[in-house]
Amino acid sequence: MSASLRGPEQVNVNVAILTAAFQIRGAMPVVGTFLTFINDTQRSTLTITNAAVLGVHATNPAAQMMQPEILIMKRAIQVLALESAPPSGVVLSSRTESLMLYTQQYAIMGRWHVSPDVRLQDFVEASTAQLLPVSNARIYTLFQARQGIIPATQLAFVHVSAVQSYHKA
Repeated sequence: MSASLRGPEQVNVNVAILTAAFQIRGAMPVVGTFLTFINDTQRSTLTITNAAVLGVHATNPAAQMMQPEILIMKRAIQVLALESAPPSGVVLSSRTESLMLYTQQYAIMGRWHVSPDVRLQDFVEASTAQLLPVSNARIYTLFQARQGIIPATQLAFVHVSAVQSYHKA
């Protein structure tokens, strides 16, 4: 088959996804451009293969399990953290702001990539992307957590619907 007849290339990206109840670690198959793929409004779920699932709350009876494949509703994602170097071709805004951002369950501190022409007060609501990028992210739990939650990453993304507040760090 010639290269012109093949579909977009698929790569597996190692991620840790934090929801209100679980951390799901594994490989996320990505077809095409990474940022376009994760922010595709036609895609309501992301797939994780070879998933190690951890109940994040110390009291969660679903402590841990392994699943060959798990589907995660994108709207449930609070943090999507890359566990390896970003895929090639990821281009983020060069304007960054040092912020602490809060979701219901997590505080995420790092260098948030903000569009050059957007006021800081409006950067979440003005985003055309579903997932907001943050470099050099530190992730803090806002509850009594089970051991094993990812503490930091080179690049993470927070779902805009999960954002509750933020301030300069």
